[in-house]
Amino acid sequence: MILRSLKSKDLWSLKFMRPYLSRNFTLAQRIDCAITHYSFEGRNYGPTYHSSVHQSPRGLVLWHRVADGTRYTIALRATEDTRREGDLSVLCFVNDTRVCRICFSYVNASLFGLRLRPGRTMFVTRSQTDRNPELQRFRDTFKQNSPSYFCLASVCGIAMANGMRAIFMIKHDAQLGYAERYAVGFRNSYSALWEAFGAQEIEHRHAYTMSIPLKLNPLSVVKHKGRAIARRRNWLEIALSARQAMLEDRTGWTPPPIEGEAYALLPYLEDAQAETKVANLHQPHLADPLKVRLRK
Repeated sequence: MILRSLKSKDLWSLKFMRPYLSRNFTLAQRIDCAITHYSFEGRNYGPTYHSSVHQSPRGLVLWHRVADGTRYTIALRATEDTRREGDLSVLCFVNDTRVCRICFSYVNASLFGLRLRPGRTMFVTRSQTDRNPELQRFRDTFKQNSPSYFCLASVCGIAMANGMRAIFMIKHDAQLGYAERYAVGFRNSYSALWEAFGAQEIEHRHAYTMSIPLKLNPLSVVKHKGRAIARRRNWLEIALSARQAMLEDRTGWTPPPIEGEAYALLPYLEDAQAETKVANLHQPHLADPLKVRLRK
């Protein structure tokens, strides 16, 4: 029923007889992944979500900010080029120019062989940064950050909205476009990126698992604490904004969404002075729109 609702070009783009999501999935796993993804979307999200994500060229806006006259936006859209590398794309734009995308699909957690509560999770399968002048503008505005970090923070917010305590990311050598001669570049764009967010490799599964909330290094072991606080504050703002955007048209509530309270999501100030914690957490952009439970 779910597959019948797809357009013929979408069915063809899945190409079940060829790799889909991972070079290591069997044909049966690929078919199960496609059915799982579209059934999850259909069951858990309403018409506003589907219109924004699958029909609007702008997508569903997860976060935006204007700085020095430049618009920075993160949006969720159905992948427009090849859904074999992930059915949904989290896109980062500088004004109207894309500078990054991270793609994912909803899958069964049992694919990865861990003793997790059975259910649906997210599998992040594509990370791509666009080289253009706007990329440098992003880097000039958000020091010591990158668009891929912002997109991944949005992915965390989506997972929170879906009540997912762990999500999965593809290992670099299982990505569909992987080639041995580009091994270093693929490792930096995939495995190294996941590891920077605290993800752990799953042995023999060609994938990583990442906890939600994130498990980042404590500030006590970070060399430049000021930079780390600034980075993590941006990630927190983006994750909470993405969570709220996804909840606005969510129709399914099992499991319930993870609460957006700042400490539970990203304890980025755990080693800071108490007054610093309170001052930063009271900033309006860090307040969860649904439930503010700040520790004072």
